[in-house]
Amino acid sequence: MAVSNRESPTLALRALVVLCALAVVSLLYLPLPVLHVLERTHGVGATGMISAFGFTYAAGFLLFGPLSDRLGRRKVMVCGLLALTVVTALLAIAETQSQLVAGRVLQGLVASSFPPVAIAYLAEHGTLRQRAWSIAWMSTAFLSAGLLGQIYGGLVTLRWGIGAAFLPLSCIYGVTAWRLWRTPIEHSGSLDLTSFLRSYLSLGRLLLDSRLRRVYIPAFFILMCFVAFYMGLDMRFDAELARHHISPLMFRALAAPAFLMPLIVAAMIPRLGAESVMGAGLLCATAGLVLSAFIDSSHMLGLLAASFLFVAGIGISVPGLIIQVTSVSDASMRGMAVALYTFVLWIGASLGPWLAQQTAGLSLGSMHLLLSGLLGACALYAITGFVRKSGAINSSSSV
Repeated sequence: MAVSNRESPTLALRALVVLCALAVVSLLYLPLPVLHVLERTHGVGATGMISAFGFTYAAGFLLFGPLSDRLGRRKVMVCGLLALTVVTALLAIAETQSQLVAGRVLQGLVASSFPPVAIAYLAEHGTLRQRAWSIAWMSTAFLSAGLLGQIYGGLVTLRWGIGAAFLPLSCIYGVTAWRLWRTPIEHSGSLDLTSFLRSYLSLGRLLLDSRLRRVYIPAFFILMCFVAFYMGLDMRFDAELARHHISPLMFRALAAPAFLMPLIVAAMIPRLGAESVMGAGLLCATAGLVLSAFIDSSHMLGLLAASFLFVAGIGISVPGLIIQVTSVSDASMRGMAVALYTFVLWIGASLGPWLAQQTAGLSLGSMHLLLSGLLGACALYAITGFVRKSGAINSSSSV
């Protein structure tokens, strides 16, 4: 479905797609800092606000990614964003618990029409340099949403309520849908239901590909650990933060610059390769968690530095994960491959609150040590595959 450079999206459109990606992904994280407020005002906790959204959001990737392979990326994005505009605006006026939970379920489903399709759209248009930078900016948007979404949600919701946080995002979705609708129509086919359903048989082929498995498994754990890390801090560390006159939102904001790492590694990936960058990022994130596990909670600067290293590692690894998926998957299955990547990524993020609750009995250091073990195992799995492949290539070349 690649098009010529002449038909590639303008810089303004690319920037708008990145902004929209930030706004879409922020929907998952937006309620995290104010769950206690929403539980008091609407009777809705983490299950209703996070998991209800997250699971339908992740499941929808497996629908809309393959659908865009057949109907065209632009058509799926425009229809999905229009639906998201309406649902998010209606959520802004939801009053009861059932309305809020049902709205979040539907919001998660229609929101899933954008991220995997937008990644595939930008990865297929423009020069190699344009595609690399587009993916870098998209990675930055996806990752920054984890912190900026929480900061935005906390500041706006605490002052004006959850509805005031939803309305500006709804406007962004509508403007992006209108701008995409005005772009030239790409080549697309018709939807044959039988062949569409048969395409899901390719899921097995994707999972049997060892190169993709070494992306999917780390992707499952990386945002799970991220969400659990910050929820664990909120559950155990509020008093210590208050003693240093630092709010939970400020603690998150201090680590936000680390999510600019995808823009730095964009220049390194062509030289080092996506696998090397992915492995380095996972090791960096693991090191940050190990450091945070052994730093005394009274040493605030040390904990801030460790959290910055952890977040920077995630920022380094995610562009490598995305580029690895788009580069090793066949063009005919790229939408499905990206959809499966985003599915496992956000299923992991949705399980982050569950992991934080299951480890509530552990000390902060013990929880961080557990998270570092999970990410460290993922890093080892990814790196050993890369080293094994390099060794096989060197052996064949020497022969």
